[in-house]
Amino acid sequence: GLGDGYCSSLYECIEFEWDAGDCEAPIGVPCEFAPGEAGLVACDGVCREDTTGDAVCDEEMNCYELDYDAGACEPEICFGTDYDLGSVLGDAVASGSTATPTSDEIEGSCFGSTAAPETIYGWTAPSTGEFCFDLIDSTYDTSLAVFDEYCGAELACDEDGHSSAGGYTSYVTVSLTEGDVVSVVVDAWSSTTSGEHTLHINEGACGL
Repeated sequence: GLGDGYCSSLYECIEFEWDAGDCEAPIGVPCEFAPGEAGLVACDGVCREDTTGDAVCDEEMNCYELDYDAGACEPEICFGTDYDLGSVLGDAVASGSTATPTSDEIEGSCFGSTAAPETIYGWTAPSTGEFCFDLIDSTYDTSLAVFDEYCGAELACDEDGHSSAGGYTSYVTVSLTEGDVVSVVVDAWSSTTSGEHTLHINEGACGL
């Protein structure tokens, strides 16, 4: 099966050149970008010269997996200023609709559909501890994920795993340090799903 046009897990490693090129190499692994020239798989999946040590921001290396070009790049937050909730706590701290999404690029690992656009809220932990993010009062089949402020690292994800708590809604518990900024991604199960969502953020683990 080596190099037969299909990615086989048996050959999905650098020793077999990622199944002779049939498999996509993970970002950050060593590669040969020219004969005898060692390189690195860049953010776009292409083998390029490793410039992560030159202290210059190179867009090809500007992603979470490469620590935003080893810290040379300033990553962008993935929520707009109009959707920054500050450190507010309580019920119904934000609400929105599937008709007014803010993004169609950020998907949680547990989401059922990558076709549905999402709304992203920013939030800052007011103290150190556990916090419950829930969509329990929403009117549609929701998906929920919490990322870091750049949507690079996923901290928690739930694709309506708590249907018994009140419809096909979602909630997650996240442990944070005071001052941590997170991106709360609210999505729908599919692109044909519609309705209103209500976001609650409260101290302590979810006990719904």
